[in-house]
Amino acid sequence: MTVSIPLLDIFLVAGRIGGMIFTAPIFGSRNYPIPMKIGFIFFTTMIVYPFVNSTITYDVSTFLGFALLLANEILIGVFIGLLISVFFNFIYFAGDMIDHELGYSIVSVINPMDESQIPITANVFYVFSTLIFLQLNLHHELITALVVSFSKIQLGSFFNAAGSFTMMIDIVSQSFVIGLQIAAPFMITVLIADIILGLLSKAMPGMNIFVLGMPFKIFFGLIMFIILMPFLYEIFSNILESVFKYISDYLNLY
Repeated sequence: MTVSIPLLDIFLVAGRIGGMIFTAPIFGSRNYPIPMKIGFIFFTTMIVYPFVNSTITYDVSTFLGFALLLANEILIGVFIGLLISVFFNFIYFAGDMIDHELGYSIVSVINPMDESQIPITANVFYVFSTLIFLQLNLHHELITALVVSFSKIQLGSFFNAAGSFTMMIDIVSQSFVIGLQIAAPFMITVLIADIILGLLSKAMPGMNIFVLGMPFKIFFGLIMFIILMPFLYEIFSNILESVFKYISDYLNLY
């Protein structure tokens, strides 16, 4: 039986919205109770549904058929949320590399998003990028992109696994490069500090290089933080805004 039932359409819309909310940064944070997320999904669905084309017909003759449609919509929402999450994760990656170079990796703090243990600099970068994300109203842009997805990807459309997989590989590679670029100034600074320490150890063999090396690297790292802090806002804002180009490209796959 091929029909279009408004109640089932609402469930499909809620599935796509829920997939995005539970995987996207900020929206998917464990700091928000599950009932609050469910309520947000419900009210967002009620607001978005009137603008969704519900004239599409699909097979709901069996419960399994509808379950597959719902799972398909959830996958689409999850992928949209993951596009944002990948870039946030590589901001963690940059902070983790910096902490390994400066010696901060011996101390960890709680990640406010998923309550995992992450290094200090990675947590600072996460909080900073989250504030930029909110200050630029990119959370509104993400919801807008989700609403637009219902006109680009109609209800009942199959998840484009091949195109999505190729795009995700490209995003991960680009994010990896971005993470290295963010960490590169600190890595070069620590390399210079290691060369200086090596020269000092040759000039003064009796000096305890291991005791001097840790505070020496931390000092250089703090100087780099002071120098680069004015530029981090522009760097992170450009990274986060570029995500929506990938979201637009993903919606055009269908």
